[in-house]
Amino acid sequence: MLTPSAAQQLADAYGLSGPAALSGPVARGQLGQVWRLGTPEGDHAVKEWFASPDLDEVAKDARLVDAVRAEGVLTPAVRHTPSGAVATTVEGTAVRVFEWFDLRRSSRRLDPAAVGRAVAGLHRAGPPSDAGVESWFATGLGEERWREVHQRVVAAGAPFAGQLGALVDDLIAVETVLEPHESPIVCHRDLWADNVRSTADGRVCVLDFENLGPADPSQELAMVLFEFGDDDPSRARLLHTAYREAGGPGRVTRRGQFTMLVAEQAHIAQLACSRWVGATNESHRERLATWFLEVPDDPVTLPRIDRILAAVT
Repeated sequence: MLTPSAAQQLADAYGLSGPAALSGPVARGQLGQVWRLGTPEGDHAVKEWFASPDLDEVAKDARLVDAVRAEGVLTPAVRHTPSGAVATTVEGTAVRVFEWFDLRRSSRRLDPAAVGRAVAGLHRAGPPSDAGVESWFATGLGEERWREVHQRVVAAGAPFAGQLGALVDDLIAVETVLEPHESPIVCHRDLWADNVRSTADGRVCVLDFENLGPADPSQELAMVLFEFGDDDPSRARLLHTAYREAGGPGRVTRRGQFTMLVAEQAHIAQLACSRWVGATNESHRERLATWFLEVPDDPVTLPRIDRILAAVT
């Protein structure tokens, strides 16, 4: 793990002048955390992973970031090492460095028109893809697995077992919308509020492209309508209109275009439950329980999908 003493090594690895100072972590996710690196050339964001990834794989997003920036979407520039690498290792820890932006707290109540225009830019930049769409974005669990997941958390005494039990019929029912992705392009695939943020001066900024891959742009748009529409038909309508006017290729006209959203809900919930059952550290269990509760606190259900469709069609 990084420590503040790694500041100058980080600066040297990326060809930044010193003296350097490292503060944080300033943000934490499920897979890693972010530090702030101060140098005479300005501040930078340092991404650190909890488990070392394939550095070649995580570097694949740099080309899309450049294309997205060319479309006018605000997103941090990727910093390269003097040898041209995107990621490297410092003190045995895999790291990346990005342009720094001062960001406000995550919120689903960003200007919906600004979000729509940003997503349209992402989709204009994404090239067509003939790669298969991974199950995380394309499949659900099915009734049998949902019942098994519920039984496991009940048997393990999970504090959220009751919430899952109350919701499980809706989680099974919403999977009836699932259909294959049509005409995939390279999409961001992680456009939750944690990764679409407001800067200190009020602009919409898109972060963290490391989950990019093939997806139907209409399905990613549907996910964004759910997240940033925030169950308000007028917000969903504004977002969808701005997206279309900005040249976004996606269109949301039927339930099946919510497949990616439904699939992600299923896999996030299942993973949080499975990890909670297997965890032995209490603080780890608390984080996993909080992660799981994002689902029952804001579930994707058939009535909510239909409200969005009524607003945009």
